[in-house]
Amino acid sequence: MISKEDLETIKSYLEKAENPLFLYDDDNDGLCSYLLFKKFCGRGKGVIVKARPHVDEFFVHRVNEYNPDIIFILDKPIVKQEFIDNVNVPIVWLDHHPPSDVKGVKYFNPLLKKKDGHGMSTSYWCYKAVGGELWIATVGTISDWVVPEWMDEFKKKYPGMVEDMKTPEKILFETKLGKLCRLFSFFTRGKISDIKDNIKLIEKIEDPNEILDCSSDAGKRLVKNIEKIKKEFDKLLVNAIKSVTEDKLFIFTYVSRNYSFTSDISNELVYRFPNKFIIVGREKEGEIKMSLRSEKYKVRDILEEALEKVEGYGGGHEKACGANVAVRDFDKFTEIIKKKL
Repeated sequence: MISKEDLETIKSYLEKAENPLFLYDDDNDGLCSYLLFKKFCGRGKGVIVKARPHVDEFFVHRVNEYNPDIIFILDKPIVKQEFIDNVNVPIVWLDHHPPSDVKGVKYFNPLLKKKDGHGMSTSYWCYKAVGGELWIATVGTISDWVVPEWMDEFKKKYPGMVEDMKTPEKILFETKLGKLCRLFSFFTRGKISDIKDNIKLIEKIEDPNEILDCSSDAGKRLVKNIEKIKKEFDKLLVNAIKSVTEDKLFIFTYVSRNYSFTSDISNELVYRFPNKFIIVGREKEGEIKMSLRSEKYKVRDILEEALEKVEGYGGGHEKACGANVAVRDFDKFTEIIKKKL
């Protein structure tokens, strides 16, 4: 858990910030964390961290470009010491992945005191720290497979969005709220310029039904912006489902220069096939960039063991991880996993 005192400390950093820089993950949890903090303080710049599992020295030039008085890092599991050592402003890092040991940051993570478990989501803790739009906090939290304690309040405020669903997977794949979460994931796909446009539109949304029902100009434009992306995703998902076999390990890979859907496809597959170990990979630049999911197996433990014998890296939650492995080692990597099931 993150204590009430620590949450107040995080809030005070935001209140005092004159020109904050927000570095945030490119999934729904990261995006919603950024939206909550940005709307709270009304200042600063946001930089989405795409195509990299960590914040490293590559982002130092962003710091120099924006010249912030403080940096907030949201929902990134790894921050390299080289990045920290090369910036001379305070860094506040809020995350919920397995803790890291780095120096020179103000680090907040619910797993620092409780090493096992999910640790809720980063957007959950952002909402606990500063409040804000209930629907944004709920999208971020549910998208990370966590049902927050405020769901009854959400149901009353937004009737028809979710029925009496108890589990995150049922909410994600059987309700209007789940449809909204899945649409949200497409808003951070594609070119950075397109993503920036989408985020500006999201900031204008006051009610989530504006997106679901296309009932406002911003909602219509958001849905229009992702038509092509959703069409490509739907095609890949159909192909993946058709490829499922009786094996415990299911592997689906594809080649795409435009969009990454590994997380979205793997989430859908693990909901449909909870007894399997799911790997969805995208081949790019000599690597397989993948998402691994399972309800039955401890994904992180198996992944860590497999990575010891190949060229690659990765990590994440107990049953949901991301990893990058060299194409030449991918068969060896999957064979190691298969033997562990």
